[in-house]
Amino acid sequence: MENKNFANLITLTGIIAVVSAIYNVHLYDGAWSGIATVIAALMIPITAFINRKNVNLSFLLPLFFTTIVVRNADQHDWSQIGWIAALTYIPLIFQCVVVMRRTFLNYGSTETALSMLRIFIGFNWLTHCTEKLFVSSHDTGLVDFFATGFGNLILGHPLPTAMTHGLIVFGGIIELATAISLGLGLMSRFGAFMSAGYLIIAQIIGGHFSVGYTWILPGGGWELAFYFFMVTIPFMLPNVGGTVSLDHFISKKRDRSYQYA
Repeated sequence: MENKNFANLITLTGIIAVVSAIYNVHLYDGAWSGIATVIAALMIPITAFINRKNVNLSFLLPLFFTTIVVRNADQHDWSQIGWIAALTYIPLIFQCVVVMRRTFLNYGSTETALSMLRIFIGFNWLTHCTEKLFVSSHDTGLVDFFATGFGNLILGHPLPTAMTHGLIVFGGIIELATAISLGLGLMSRFGAFMSAGYLIIAQIIGGHFSVGYTWILPGGGWELAFYFFMVTIPFMLPNVGGTVSLDHFISKKRDRSYQYA
């Protein structure tokens, strides 16, 4: 299995996702949500094809953009776009097995476990940033949450609408940057720091600490956020980014350039 490479199949399913995203243009509720979805869909086959000889990158980058398309489709109820794009997860799963098997054989179980955890935790932020960055209009509940949460804490009253929308976008940018840094392994220590800090602020603003610990309590306790916080903290340590990362790819490329300089 370690000699397999499913990049071509990922490219093929990615092309199908692009066709679906363009064919179903009538579903889009606004220009920006449509543009963001089509661009993300285009990046699936492009990143898979360009990096077809690099198993790690042909897994990480298409996974990143596939998750954006699927999540954006899910939050808009564009089921046809979402399900067709989700087909790409099938070859991505096989590519993941190849990547992790190679990592295990070459670097051992600790390296493999850290890579799997980092990628999952990092890409989990994509499910949050899409609702803030890739929609044509923000959900009323999300706007109310930010307006009352930040406003009551800082000003003692809800924030103005324009300020609230700006704050939502700012939060989405932080979440996207965290997904890129931690999920793709680009300065992952910095991504872990952003993730941990953001989780603390979100729990304070959301009032989860006052609810209690258990997540299933009405209003949601701080249990789930604390879980993600604790599994993120170790990635602030040096040399835990792993080989399945952009940092590793960049460092190898730099070493080769020095060697032939």
